[in-house]
Amino acid sequence: MSKDRTLLNKARAVLGIEVKLEQMTLPNGAVLEAEVFEAGAEIFVVAEDERVPVPVGDYEVEGKVIVVTEEGVIGEIKEAGAEEEAPATEEVVEEEELESEAASPKKIVKSISEEMFFSEIEKLRNEINELKLSKVEEVVELAAVELSEVEGISHNPERATESKNLNLYAQNGQNTIQDRIFNKINNK
Repeated sequence: MSKDRTLLNKARAVLGIEVKLEQMTLPNGAVLEAEVFEAGAEIFVVAEDERVPVPVGDYEVEGKVIVVTEEGVIGEIKEAGAEEEAPATEEVVEEEELESEAASPKKIVKSISEEMFFSEIEKLRNEINELKLSKVEEVVELAAVELSEVEGISHNPERATESKNLNLYAQNGQNTIQDRIFNKINNK
């Protein structure tokens, strides 16, 4: 259901329809914000200009207890007196956790943003390593193909080559009278 609401909110944002959100304040001063306070609706903690999904837990607000079973999604809403089923020690622990979590929305925002940042960095590192690996595999495949083509060539030192007698500049040709005269002059 949260996917449907997300799509609905995106459509509203694209169309420029303003979404009116309800707000409730916790006893410690933290502000909870939701489109509608009912089961299955998205709920956020408002800290300055940022909205952070509410962590899993029970939150007492204005005579009601909002139970968040999945981060950022309301599981159910109960009346404040309906919590008598749980042992008193657990209530104290939950209240202390609630106070520590709700008292520091900046810490929640910071921890969530750090988690998102480091998870994105890890994803990018994995993608880079995969690209490097695929590039290396391509180079190895190309080298293998080139080497397989070269295998047919080999050197044979026993192969005899015929030397041709080249007659450059009429070395072995007939001498003319002028050639004979120049040869006699040069031989002196």
